[in-house]
Amino acid sequence: MTLSNNKHQSLSNLHLSCLQQNIPFASYKLPLQSEIITMVQHQSMPEKIESIQYINNKSGFLIAPFFETEKNNLYFLTPEKVFENSQIDDEFLQSLASNFLFKNIVKPSKNEIDTTTKEDFIQQVKHAKEAIKDGKFSKVVLSRVKLEKLHNNFNASDLFLELSTLYPYAFVYMIQLPQVGVWIGASPEPFLIIADEKVQTVSLAGTQLATECEIENYNWTNKEIEEQGIVTSYVEKALHSFSIYDYVLNGPYNYKAANLIHLKSSFEFKLNDLGQNLGNFINALHPTPSVGGLPKNAARDFILEYEKHNRAYYTGFLGPINMHYKSNLFVNLRCLQLFETQFALYSGAGITLASNPENEWDETNNKMKTLMNVITQNP
Repeated sequence: MTLSNNKHQSLSNLHLSCLQQNIPFASYKLPLQSEIITMVQHQSMPEKIESIQYINNKSGFLIAPFFETEKNNLYFLTPEKVFENSQIDDEFLQSLASNFLFKNIVKPSKNEIDTTTKEDFIQQVKHAKEAIKDGKFSKVVLSRVKLEKLHNNFNASDLFLELSTLYPYAFVYMIQLPQVGVWIGASPEPFLIIADEKVQTVSLAGTQLATECEIENYNWTNKEIEEQGIVTSYVEKALHSFSIYDYVLNGPYNYKAANLIHLKSSFEFKLNDLGQNLGNFINALHPTPSVGGLPKNAARDFILEYEKHNRAYYTGFLGPINMHYKSNLFVNLRCLQLFETQFALYSGAGITLASNPENEWDETNNKMKTLMNVITQNP
């Protein structure tokens, strides 16, 4: 890959130094914004968060897994340096090259990841439909993982910058935490946005390939409409459980994300209505039926039993918290996990009684193309 823009050369140099020295950092671009923010924690380890309740008074970058385990925990990066775009001084860059504080920390290994076969995935979809028929849940999201080799001249920073340019409506990020590893993504799905004393969240479901037709002219099957309605109803029930009834609901409407079209509904309510329950509300939402299923616990148990891979931070959530009185958390979708010579692509599909296993496999392939197309076009 070639550098997306020479003006980002110093940012690319920072990324390279951090990656080589295993130094914790997070670079991100918010939807419809041009600024790239980079946080670096170069003097101390990111904090393991025992409970989401403890984030209320913290400022930095949060990453949470799909499901907490001994290996996958919530972590919080507290920046000791924050940069906008490529305003990075040479002296700091030089100091990173001689920073060995994190060098010997063992990174997550690809040895625990095997590519999901089509046969396995289709069999899991069939098991899921049987469980739905038996009344165990109404929807479950099944995911798959695909290991690919890195090109010899692959540059992670270039991929991040290219995604930032190609997908203006996405939350584009690259992070490295010693306990988490390196992840790069372009997520279309806000999880929780807090700004101007208001809270926003969305329900996103239904997927089809984008074509040349106008955004409002895409049609949906009953299966996709039902799937989106399940997620919307789930969010509404979560709001009601916190006695929040005064909210604005828009949608569902067609929404383009990279090479895909989704059905989306958005919610907005006053931050004061949450009181001190931000952490509890996040727990109530995650994982939403758009990445887990419904009922939440039954679907999660099915996923943990039948999926052969550990999702780790795929379908978790991540983003900056309490930065300039704003928080921007996104569901970790359209992402990859980077290793020394390989990368793991993750994607998933929502399974209901109306699901066709072959179609669901195709949907996961289409979602992987969001990143794969960029990587293959820029070797």
